Amino acid sequence: MAEHNPAECGIMIDAATTVDRDDAIWIEPLPDGYDAWIHIARAADHVRAGGPTDAEARDRVHTRYRADHTRHMLPAPVVEAASLEPGRACDTFTVHLRVDAAGRVLHAALGPGRLTRSWALTHAEAATAAGDPAHPLHDTLALALRFAQTMLAARRNAGALAFYDLLSGFATNEEGQIVRLDSAERNSGYVIVQEFMIAANAQIAAWAVREDLPILFRNHRLAAVAGDPAELRGELDAVAAAGDGAAFEMLRSRMKMVSRAATYGPTVHGHHGLQLPVYTHATSPIRRYPDLVTQRILLAAALGRPSPYTPEELAATAAHVNDRLDAERRAKAEFFKQRAQAETARQIQAADFAALPYKQFARVLQYAIERGDAPPGLAADTARRLDARELLLREFASVYLYGSADFQPLRERMNRRLAREPQQAQSVVNVYLQDRLGGPVSNDTNVHWTVEAEPGFESPLFSAQVALTFGDERIESPKRLQRNKKDARNQAALALAATLAGLPDLSADADARPRADVPRKLLVDAAVNPAEAVQIYAARGILEDLAWEFAVEGPSHERVFTCTGAGRLRATGEPVSAAGTGPTKQAAKTAASVELRVLIEAGLALGGTGSRAPA
Repeated sequence: MAEHNPAECGIMIDAATTVDRDDAIWIEPLPDGYDAWIHIARAADHVRAGGPTDAEARDRVHTRYRADHTRHMLPAPVVEAASLEPGRACDTFTVHLRVDAAGRVLHAALGPGRLTRSWALTHAEAATAAGDPAHPLHDTLALALRFAQTMLAARRNAGALAFYDLLSGFATNEEGQIVRLDSAERNSGYVIVQEFMIAANAQIAAWAVREDLPILFRNHRLAAVAGDPAELRGELDAVAAAGDGAAFEMLRSRMKMVSRAATYGPTVHGHHGLQLPVYTHATSPIRRYPDLVTQRILLAAALGRPSPYTPEELAATAAHVNDRLDAERRAKAEFFKQRAQAETARQIQAADFAALPYKQFARVLQYAIERGDAPPGLAADTARRLDARELLLREFASVYLYGSADFQPLRERMNRRLAREPQQAQSVVNVYLQDRLGGPVSNDTNVHWTVEAEPGFESPLFSAQVALTFGDERIESPKRLQRNKKDARNQAALALAATLAGLPDLSADADARPRADVPRKLLVDAAVNPAEAVQIYAARGILEDLAWEFAVEGPSHERVFTCTGAGRLRATGEPVSAAGTGPTKQAAKTAASVELRVLIEAGLALGGTGSRAPA
């Protein structure tokens, strides 16, 4: 491209119908990374804090997009004046990032900027330009796509549930929920915008923390039963590779059940959906009121002025926005619930269940289960969908847990399938508990696991037991023994699910013999990995009181875990401990286990009472 000032160039990438353009991007190559700019429209210059336009924006909270119309947060003249437009010089708030080839932000500069040269493209046009060497913006957008892919990989490596499947049209949003993309978003232009904006918002929030500057942070906490994001991402990757749309929907339903809505606040509580220690919304001040408020604070700080909001005013604004968004979610849910009920009643009368799309079938099924009366043919069609692997978790759990006598043969079949696939049992238990609580589940107060090594057997065994508490009730599973913790938890959950459903308990313990008080081979085979070897020594009673502790340091994109393993040699009573570090918990545990195994086996080499298994 001809001579230009890259700090004043930008490409706006939006939907074809967008009229409120509030962000633009630009990028230049470095020898080992990128120089990236994110320009944000200076909406704060056009809306006086505390004025009538600001009051209306505060009341509306955000722009609402409907199928037939758009209800803008700001009046049309303000939108027109504040929007970034090609061919028009615009004042902006600019985030300038210097990023290395691995996606690590080396430097971030924030402050007033200017956009003097700009272009507007749709998502599809940006994707086409990124792949077309003849396009005048090809070099910039190809580099932008590479940057986006680098940042996405860095977020995934940090543990975020970050995922785009443009072919199937599924992606994860900021809260870790699986969402469907519009057809116009199923391209790399959409990915470019998402990753640039996430990077900008994360760096703005980090800058505010470093400056001890209260803004409206975006905080998010996953439900305690949501699972490890890394494991969920692995499931997503596997489903994407298989192209299994039904499995996508099952994962989507599961994540929706365990998700919690993110909230705004003047203090930092972390963003678990993105796996970031701090986050905010600042890149859409024309469309979101929290972004407008935060922009005012950032501009004042950049100009050396005090914040235009007191801590009390900022907290009140956060509470207002959170309340309004929560009320919107509830009103929307109620609206669709009532509409669905009317449609469901009509479809039950029609009784042609096999012809129903899955979403409508699911409503009919749920309606029938809540009434306790299944119309003829519904149980048979549910069984057909179960056999075809079309029945998703929510509907499976509803029939399994609450199905009337019409569903009894099917419930017994489901019980046998759950015994073959016990990894699904915890999700079924979670559905039951969510139904009782009427909302998200917490491990701190509602789900209590006891998982521990069982040293009294010849081979390593672990026991697991789970208890649910809600209101004044407490329901416990029997203790189940398996060769690893995961299987023990699955079998305990399977037993509890059967109890909750009033069905036969098909869970089982692993076959194992109690340890006899006779001489035995003590040293674990050298081929066994260190962490498993240490667990075997603990199971044999050679190492007592084994405990693992973890600590983590460093920023989210390059975390370093430290694992410390400690116990006591039974033969001598001598304490032993070792520590290891690594980029993941497992790597740190393996490093610690290497040294701990050496200490245990050195103690065994000294002989003594360690040559016999304990009584």
